[in-house]
Amino acid sequence: MTKEQLLEFLKSKRNATAGVAAVQQALKVDQEKLERAKKMFHKTIITFAVFTVLTLLFQSGAGAVSTCAVIAIGLYALKYFLYISPANEAIQKDQVALQQELNDPFYQQEAFNILETQHFQEDQLAAQEEIKSLQEDIAASTHSAAVNSGIAAVSSTISAFNSRK
Repeated sequence: MTKEQLLEFLKSKRNATAGVAAVQQALKVDQEKLERAKKMFHKTIITFAVFTVLTLLFQSGAGAVSTCAVIAIGLYALKYFLYISPANEAIQKDQVALQQELNDPFYQQEAFNILETQHFQEDQLAAQEEIKSLQEDIAASTHSAAVNSGIAAVSSTISAFNSRK
């Protein structure tokens, strides 16, 4: 296989999976937008809701109660219609597009091949780790044997020296 053929092969594999990757990325971005939208004005809305309840309890007047309630409701409506609702719609569109991309037979064939390749690579890595572990065990026992033979040599030397006297 020539370099050009290999590059063309890899390009076709990339094109087969690029659609799903792009849609997944768009979905992730839209989900992050939704999370930010849910947090937007959250403390302000709660603050005005608490002010509404407090003004009702202390009977400070209908004007203050209605003002706080209108501000809280208005902020919630603004948040919902300008931020949350469009983000939900974008997420739904992304999910439909993702499902269409996942159902593409060409993608499914390529994804299966990539999955098989990944499993093969994981098996090879596991075998390499096992071989490495065995080599470390062999090295440790070789070192232990060398230390023991050194001790035996010293012991033999001392025995020979003591028997010579």
